[in-house]
Amino acid sequence: MKKPHEPIRRKFILLKTPPTLLKLQGVEQEEGFVVSSSLRDLRLRRSGKSYFISFREKQTSLFHNKDIKITKSNFEELWSFTEGKRIKSKRYLFRWKNRKVKVDCFLGEHAPLQLVEVFFPTRQASRSFKKPIFFGEEVTRLEAYDTEEMALHGVPEPSGMCQIGVLPYLMKRGKLQVLLVTSSSGSRWIIPKGHQEPEMTPHEVAVMEAVEEGGVLGTLRHDLHLRCQMSNGRFLQLYAMKISKLLSTWPEERLRLRRLVSLTEALKLIDDPEMARAVKRMGAELKRAEC
Repeated sequence: MKKPHEPIRRKFILLKTPPTLLKLQGVEQEEGFVVSSSLRDLRLRRSGKSYFISFREKQTSLFHNKDIKITKSNFEELWSFTEGKRIKSKRYLFRWKNRKVKVDCFLGEHAPLQLVEVFFPTRQASRSFKKPIFFGEEVTRLEAYDTEEMALHGVPEPSGMCQIGVLPYLMKRGKLQVLLVTSSSGSRWIIPKGHQEPEMTPHEVAVMEAVEEGGVLGTLRHDLHLRCQMSNGRFLQLYAMKISKLLSTWPEERLRLRRLVSLTEALKLIDDPEMARAVKRMGAELKRAEC
């Protein structure tokens, strides 16, 4: 049996809310990822008052999806497994100039991003489409704007505006300790951090910065991350790494000092209030996860 024709989609950043949207009642959407890999993902999804567990097998150009409806209580029992890998939006579906349109207005830490998808019956219709002035950059082929990527790594920032940071930690006699390093000038205590590198994932950058700036080897937690805007206007995507070894020599040992301190002392040493707030939140999550 021949499969129904899949419509062609084009996705854009929405710069301004169209008047049509203001008259509609959107549906709140929430997704959390339990498993996420290059081969498959397993997610929990809420659409309004309906709850699902969704499986997706990823193959080259083909995706196999399967949604299984579950109860609200089942959803709530499993939701804790998606900590640090969630995304929430209000979704609107409508027709605009005879085209099916989907708009996602993201909430929480992903706000105020709005994305619009326009559906076309043919490639010719897609090619002849002229975007209106309230459509911004087209992000159809940009992986960073996929729901899964944004749930894991936050909203993409302009080049140079986002840094990847890592909070190396260990539990000593039941108490949390974290590793800080000095800035390259030696004047401030910070966490190991650096800019996103081409051809590297944020996780890979976090591991690299831990080794280069702090001389730390360990296990990066993929289940926990957060995002904040620092005092200099840059955004920080923060990950946690459980320390397995402190190296006696490391690439930037002559540029930086390092200290393993309690969370309370770390918050006193970090002078950027937004970074300190992010470290405090991360510390609270680590205490809950490790106890």
